[in-house]
Amino acid sequence: MIRFACSIVFWMIVAVQCVAQEGLPRLSFLPTQLCDPVTTGNAGTDAGPSTEEIQKLLADLPRGRERDIALQLLKEVSVRRLPGFCRDPRTGEFVADSGSESGTRLGKFRVTLGNRSQPEVGFDVASRPEESAFDYAYRVSNGTEASAPIVTWGLLTSVADPKQILTHPLWPVAAPTESDLAAMVTAQESTQTVTVPMLDPNGIHLSRWRTPSDRFAIRAGSSLSQFAVRSEFRPGWTTAYIGSDDAIKLPQQPLPQDLLAGLEVLSRPEHYYTQVLTVGPKFEPGTSRAWIAGDWHLGVQVMIADGQLSAGSPYVAELLGSLAVIGASASDAQVALRVRAPPRSAMEALVDKAIRLALR
Repeated sequence: MIRFACSIVFWMIVAVQCVAQEGLPRLSFLPTQLCDPVTTGNAGTDAGPSTEEIQKLLADLPRGRERDIALQLLKEVSVRRLPGFCRDPRTGEFVADSGSESGTRLGKFRVTLGNRSQPEVGFDVASRPEESAFDYAYRVSNGTEASAPIVTWGLLTSVADPKQILTHPLWPVAAPTESDLAAMVTAQESTQTVTVPMLDPNGIHLSRWRTPSDRFAIRAGSSLSQFAVRSEFRPGWTTAYIGSDDAIKLPQQPLPQDLLAGLEVLSRPEHYYTQVLTVGPKFEPGTSRAWIAGDWHLGVQVMIADGQLSAGSPYVAELLGSLAVIGASASDAQVALRVRAPPRSAMEALVDKAIRLALR
């Protein structure tokens, strides 16, 4: 039960994001602190709910769609009400005037967030029986309306794989950054939302690539394939973190406390990376089939909420039923995956392939 509860938490980050995003168009009343990009004076005043009011609302809301939307609302308000910053409506950048402790103004600087791309991550997986390994292949695309190229991306797994190999002809594997560590801490802290022990602090792992130069960045309307991972871990649904930059560039001079407080908000992983659902190495050797099936059952439901699968599909309906049976079986039982309806879409075929490899 503990492992199953931890699995639910591992998915909560993605599930909340997917459901809340559906409600975002209804939250257009959100206050946006705008500023004149020349004078840095505010062009409007804040209106609407405060973070304190939303937090009081959250205290009375049970888990569900309304709570998910309220959480997204809280995140939006926290970004749009930043001490020391205003938002340039032309570029989406956050603008601030830096100054010394004595109040001497030292100049204006701009903060550009890293989640300005429109990424999609295509995947495939194949087995290597002779090596007891799996080959994962990825294609990363950037939408035509993206405001920034993709320069880095990686996969979050629930535990580090010491034998994992990442390759690409052009993009080298990147060393961990402070934002990588922050993303892992955020995932780690989310386990406190349920009454189970936290995951191993050294377990959650983010492996990623970075373009060696702007020349090879994934620009709007383009894509790049041949990202590959070889791992002994069986396939499961996980999170890809995609970024448009490596770090917020700060001025050299000391910053006032109000600007430091605003920068702390802008540096959070949800503003630094864009998160996308994908399949990756997740289940280490020896993981029970019941545990894998239970996790995939939740993953398929998340895919339905995200629009990647249809709840009305005969294949999806049978798949969920069969996964539920395996997930409820004894950990050492060899209950077969029984799905008679054939996959009818490319995504259903990929899911079918990945699940059968995970449960073989």
